[in-house]
Amino acid sequence: MISVRRPFCLALACLFVVALSAQAPPGWKLRVDRSESASDPDAPGPIRFVATGGGFHATNPQAAVFWNPDNTATGAYALRGTFTLNAPSNHTNYYGLVFGGSHLDDSAQEYVYFLVAQDGTWLVKRRRGDAVADTILPKTASAAVNKPDATGRSTNRLEVRVAPDVMQFLVNGTVVNTWLGSDRVVRGDGIFGIRVNHFLDVQIDGLSSGRLSAQPAPASGQTLAITGRVAQVTSPTSFALERGGVRTVVAATLQRPVEPDAVVTVFGERTTVDSAAGVRATSVLTDALVDLTKRLPPPATADDEALDGIMKRVAPAFAALRQAIDGSNAAAGAENAATLDKAFEEVEAFWTAKAKADAIGWARDARQQSAAIRLAADGRNWDAAKGSLDTLGQRCQSCHTAYRETFADGTFRIKTSK
Repeated sequence: MISVRRPFCLALACLFVVALSAQAPPGWKLRVDRSESASDPDAPGPIRFVATGGGFHATNPQAAVFWNPDNTATGAYALRGTFTLNAPSNHTNYYGLVFGGSHLDDSAQEYVYFLVAQDGTWLVKRRRGDAVADTILPKTASAAVNKPDATGRSTNRLEVRVAPDVMQFLVNGTVVNTWLGSDRVVRGDGIFGIRVNHFLDVQIDGLSSGRLSAQPAPASGQTLAITGRVAQVTSPTSFALERGGVRTVVAATLQRPVEPDAVVTVFGERTTVDSAAGVRATSVLTDALVDLTKRLPPPATADDEALDGIMKRVAPAFAALRQAIDGSNAAAGAENAATLDKAFEEVEAFWTAKAKADAIGWARDARQQSAAIRLAADGRNWDAAKGSLDTLGQRCQSCHTAYRETFADGTFRIKTSK
């Protein structure tokens, strides 16, 4: 069990850094990342993180990072851990290794995480502060990732090998990616630990780091990532990358041309172009981590900005309402439910002006659920409040699916096809 201190709320998220009970090794901490998505809310209840023999058992209604500040790795090292998913989540959620961490217990948090999921995919992301989670190496399917068996369990051994010019990611002994380039956008030095997302029950064994005995082989891996400088643009969808020799990069599409001399990170499969080593890229990241292979957003319209302004009030109010209900805080529950009621009144008016009957209905029902939550909070009927909150989240999901389009830079636009 964990003992929770009172949270201290930031502009876009709530920071929860808590000390663990005596069941975990001394010095371990966790940081909770509460969902602010009304369409993908957290589950109720507390996180449980306990020591089990030589490992740990994490039961996560909410996403969290677990670490001990004494556990650090620098220079050339390998980080390993074995993760057993005890039961499938109700939707795809990721878990795995954290490394290169710093400031994990304040608003300047930064770390890299290598994760797998029950659908047989892996990815690499970077957390920067409380609001930014960059996808560095995108969600990729691999036969190396074990999916749940007939019992619902799956076990995956994860490893990260970090060296000055090469970084490798392994699943069950298979190199799923080799990343070349000393100027890559992530750093390996720092705290290491564990990340488990919400709705997951995971056993972690053998978490350890050690010095690398040899440089990782740059020619191995199911996929390749390279960070380097653009030496020459050869076509609207191809360019030469200078990195220990020129490599040709070919993308199926680029929404915006790369600039000569710009530093980019390409991700994809090895290929041969005119008898030379090359990469067939499925992702081309700028130094600002915008993926040029993905469709970039058109300029925001007045309608986009108006709806986005309302949604920026909905997200934190929904997260705070979930927290209030979990904590049986009647005053905070009523206050945030009232905030949502007002916001969904504006959403209903917005869609009424557009004559979108389905969106009007979802917004109206969301208001009704907000009102029901306020009454339930006043009466301290927390089961009823949780039921209404779940229904409210479902209405948000329906509207987002129908009318919200997400672009490569993380921004949203109203779907013009509806």
